Amino acid sequence: MLDDITTMVLPTLPRGWVQLVVRASVIGRHSEASAGVLMPDRTTVRWDFPPDVWELFQLLRKGMHVEGLGSWVGFSYVLDPPHEWSISYNRDEAPVFQVAPTGLDYATENRWFPRDPETAPAWFRVGLARARG
Repeated sequence: MLDDITTMVLPTLPRGWVQLVVRASVIGRHSEASAGVLMPDRTTVRWDFPPDVWELFQLLRKGMHVEGLGSWVGFSYVLDPPHEWSISYNRDEAPVFQVAPTGLDYATENRWFPRDPETAPAWFRVGLARARG
């Protein structure tokens, strides 16, 4: 699937690009993402990824769900010319958000990607507790 994502991304990048970095954090329905393209003069330009690309990342997330452990809550995808990509996932560390997810977002996350109480990180248990009020 990451090769498919890369194939969709490449034609949308500006001429002469040096590197693309996409970072995302997600809990339930709450998601935040940022993306930037490094240019030859070392400046960074904003890049808005196509909705189809975000949908593929969401399918990837569903496919990476592990029963009792949930799925990743963040990733960093790096693309270098001509089409070399790398990705790292965050399943266990608290994701960074500009606007905090609600308790409902944590409840939704746990419904979609259940985590066993004994393996859920403390930050996740705190978010779930907010959902219970």
